[in-house]
Amino acid sequence: MLTRRQALSGFALILVPASGAALEQDTLFNVSTRLVTIYQTGDAGALHSMLAPDLQAQYSPEALASWLSEAKATFGPLQRISLPISGTRAFAIFAAYFERAPNDMFLELDRDGRIVLWTLKSDSGAVVLRKR
Repeated sequence: MLTRRQALSGFALILVPASGAALEQDTLFNVSTRLVTIYQTGDAGALHSMLAPDLQAQYSPEALASWLSEAKATFGPLQRISLPISGTRAFAIFAAYFERAPNDMFLELDRDGRIVLWTLKSDSGAVVLRKR
């Protein structure tokens, strides 16, 4: 018969990713919270610093400023986001509460906690920040 400790140890092993990789720097919640502030202030420089190296090479701060402007034109002001609705340690779906209506927000991080995908989506359109 298994003891409680043995059962919990076995369960903990199931939660560890097969590769042994875990997010080192930040959690999805911490990153998503910072993204709300970046969206609200339009701080393209801060967004650029949070991107994975591949995306940093692809998107200049000026391009990110344009992306943020497009997102604001499409969705309006962002008031807040929910806790992750579903996902994993590296990917999650959030409810993003804009002034006009709630929409979906998808966020994916690399092993270092840097953004590899950020998407804001409604029934009528989407604004996507990802590797091309």
